[in-house]
Amino acid sequence: MIQPRTQTAAYWGSDFTLTESDIEQIYNHFIEEERPQTVEQIARGIMAYHVAEEANNVRRLLSGRTVYQPEASYEVGTELVFPVLDFAHGTVQDIRSGYNPQDGYFQVIKVEIDGTVREFATELKSDHRLNVEDGSGFEALANVDLDQLFALYGDVVQEKVSEALEAHDEFVRLRDVWFVKQLMAEVNIGHLHLTEAILEMHNGGPLTTEELAPQLDMDSGLDQEVLLFSLNYHLLMDDRFDEVAPKGEVAWFLRRMEPEGVLQTPPRIAYRSIPYDRALLSPQLHLLERELDDEWSDLEAPPGVHPVVFTLLFPHRHAGTIPLSARIRPLFPASNSPRQRIILIDDETEEEIIGWVVQEDRYIYGLADWYDKHSIPVGGFVHLKPGPEPGVVSLGYDRRRDKKEWIRLATAVDNRIQFELKRRAVGCGFDDLMIVGTDTIAAIDALWRRAESHQRSVASLLAEIFPQLAGLNPQSTVHAKTLYSALNMLRRVPPGPMFAELVRHPAFQPVGDHYWKFVQNRWQDGN
Repeated sequence: MIQPRTQTAAYWGSDFTLTESDIEQIYNHFIEEERPQTVEQIARGIMAYHVAEEANNVRRLLSGRTVYQPEASYEVGTELVFPVLDFAHGTVQDIRSGYNPQDGYFQVIKVEIDGTVREFATELKSDHRLNVEDGSGFEALANVDLDQLFALYGDVVQEKVSEALEAHDEFVRLRDVWFVKQLMAEVNIGHLHLTEAILEMHNGGPLTTEELAPQLDMDSGLDQEVLLFSLNYHLLMDDRFDEVAPKGEVAWFLRRMEPEGVLQTPPRIAYRSIPYDRALLSPQLHLLERELDDEWSDLEAPPGVHPVVFTLLFPHRHAGTIPLSARIRPLFPASNSPRQRIILIDDETEEEIIGWVVQEDRYIYGLADWYDKHSIPVGGFVHLKPGPEPGVVSLGYDRRRDKKEWIRLATAVDNRIQFELKRRAVGCGFDDLMIVGTDTIAAIDALWRRAESHQRSVASLLAEIFPQLAGLNPQSTVHAKTLYSALNMLRRVPPGPMFAELVRHPAFQPVGDHYWKFVQNRWQDGN
């Protein structure tokens, strides 16, 4: 049987590259189609092209020649082709007799192939896998299942297509869609200015390209697909516009009309990376880190999309944001857009809240009014679950009647943070280990700014916070979750660096179940 090379993993493996002939084929395909193509469409076309080229080459090699078969008889001068030798071909030069005990008597032909004389058995009486009808197996080349071939090797070919087209200036790309520059519709500066004015009239947007295009007085005779691709491409290249739709959709917003907390990361949630030795963390601390699910803990997102309950941390309560953590990320699928406009729907009132996903800095902005309206405390449980469509998420909390609770309240005295227990009405379910409030936000903010300006270390902040929190507990112990929540009032710190300091420094002593004690004289000795 003829083994088509284009149906093997070796052919489409990591060494596969697109040739200039492939690039020309892609270019000509665009000229014929006159419309944008996805990388999948292009990859399928390239694979079909290679399969067809192999079939044509085999036809050429077989034309006027005989496929070598061990059972057949040949004369001097016969032109043979050998499929198992990559369709090498040659002419029979001589014939002699041969014999072996297994096959008995047979003939041996000498064939010159590329200047080298090789010998092959003929007139064999025994079965041989090369004994097929002349040209048999060609059907495997002529009737390739391209869908199956793409399923096996399509991912590799798509990657190679993207790499190759990136290297050629005549091609342009929007996400996974490609086109040729010379076929694009004209989009001039006037069209872009008019787009800005239209978006401004709509409070910044969002408007889809389909909604914008009819208002721009563009050539109505253009193919709609070409027009939309061209407009999207030019809007993407212009800093005035942001593409803010969920993955798989396109919608535009006027960047200067986006909220300040979207254009600039709120300072309270901005994280400067803190180097630390993760080997210090025990398996139990790793489990606690996963439970806390901080957005700056490098945790793997769980498979699938599931409802999430997270505990509100002081920086996010202060900034009106939701952490884009490992468990929360799947609710907001990654997009090529740095900023994504979404809708959060209150699960009880059905009020719609506009939110903004900022992927790079790992937060969702726009919850300040909702947090204030429902008096969600630091340490309160907030619920998220998938909405009815992409870009929509259901939002809620543990609603209950207001009840007086003992909670930790932070104050500032002599430029240092202090904590006391006071009764406050709480109308939301909460984690009692993480609930921390304050009646003096401005004073706590001043402490935060002071800590930032002095670049205080995690250890020094823990040494300030720990004795204050320990004084609220008869055992003078503090849970790691409480330390984490309180520490984040003065500096944005994920659990990992804090846990490492607790383990590393002799002043902090574990007493079990994630509770710790602070030994003051060891702190002095260690510093």
